[in-house]
Amino acid sequence: MNYEELLKCVLKEAIHFNEGKKLAIIEPVFSDKYIFWPMIKTGRTRTEPDVIIILDHPENKCTLILVEAKYNSGKSSEADYDVDDVTDQLARELRIIEEQQLYVQLSGLESKEIISKALVYVTADDTIPQKSLSDSASEFIKKAKEINYKKPMELPLYWLPWWKIEHIATKAEHCNFEDKTKNRIIRHIKDVLQAKKLSRFSGVFTINFDFPRYSYTSEIKDHIDMRYRFLVCIPSISYNYRKDKT
Repeated sequence: MNYEELLKCVLKEAIHFNEGKKLAIIEPVFSDKYIFWPMIKTGRTRTEPDVIIILDHPENKCTLILVEAKYNSGKSSEADYDVDDVTDQLARELRIIEEQQLYVQLSGLESKEIISKALVYVTADDTIPQKSLSDSASEFIKKAKEINYKKPMELPLYWLPWWKIEHIATKAEHCNFEDKTKNRIIRHIKDVLQAKKLSRFSGVFTINFDFPRYSYTSEIKDHIDMRYRFLVCIPSISYNYRKDKT
């Protein structure tokens, strides 16, 4: 795995809220652009997604991906059918990627043809928050105008758990990229997600007993929540053979 593949590896772990299929990334990708916390006017309100990712393809085409990430909280707003405006947070963010008149508020899309788009909802849930995503899709279908979808299940709405990101970062940490800055970024992502307990047990690594020495790190926590790390080294084992006299 190279560093440029990391983003695609993460995005491909996102699953569709209804079909369960993984997000497909169109190839080749020539470059990527990130717009963090853009403030987009959606009707009477403004919507601020966490990041918008633009993946550039040949012939001036691109993929538009909006990411909304949560830690311990849920959506900031829910559907309200007593008003005409789209009120659910994810439904409002679907408007950003689905309504062409809103594209003028995003830099980097000028004269580009959008051939693929997705809204990726990142949460700390163990399993997909089905009801929350379905509610967002339903309000969007009922209230949004000039859209090409007839059923909520057709919307490009995906879910990605934090623990899958941590798992990919943990594997990528062993790649040792030439650019040390990239290694530090990956290590930082992994450490933060593990510190926030956003990781899951994913198996046991095979131990190669051909190596002469091993080390392992253990961690304990005392009554005042202090952590101590111990590095234990097992030295190589030497053997002495003696031939008994007969």
